[in-house]
Amino acid sequence: MDEIKAMLEKIASVGDQVNVDVVFGKPQEIEGRTIIPVAEVGYGYGMGFGSGPAATCCEDECECECEDECECEDEETCDCECEVETAMSGGGGAGGHARPVAYIEVGPEGVQVKPIIDEQRVALAGILLSAWAVGWLGLVLKTLFTKR
Repeated sequence: MDEIKAMLEKIASVGDQVNVDVVFGKPQEIEGRTIIPVAEVGYGYGMGFGSGPAATCCEDECECECEDECECEDEETCDCECEVETAMSGGGGAGGHARPVAYIEVGPEGVQVKPIIDEQRVALAGILLSAWAVGWLGLVLKTLFTKR
């Protein structure tokens, strides 16, 4: 039971570890303007537990999972006296991500929301769009110039 409590405490702490402060920090005041960070934060967790027999004996064949308990007098007679134990197991995991998306600037001119553009995502999207367009162009040209 102590293991389960420890796992649940770890899972509960994920929300404290993945937040806007991890990405940006606290709102700051600079030259009469207040900068407020905005981030996309997500986290999830899962766990599972199970139990089942740790050892089983076979009735028809002279084989046991706990071989030291199996006594075979001849090939037709087998006396398996394994103690069936119950084994329990469990596991779990948790994770999270946080990424900056914008910041809010509050100043004498008013409130402005300024997005933070992820240049790597934009570049990757451009590369994928180009590859998709070249693939379709190649398919169209192949179809047009293939003899029937």
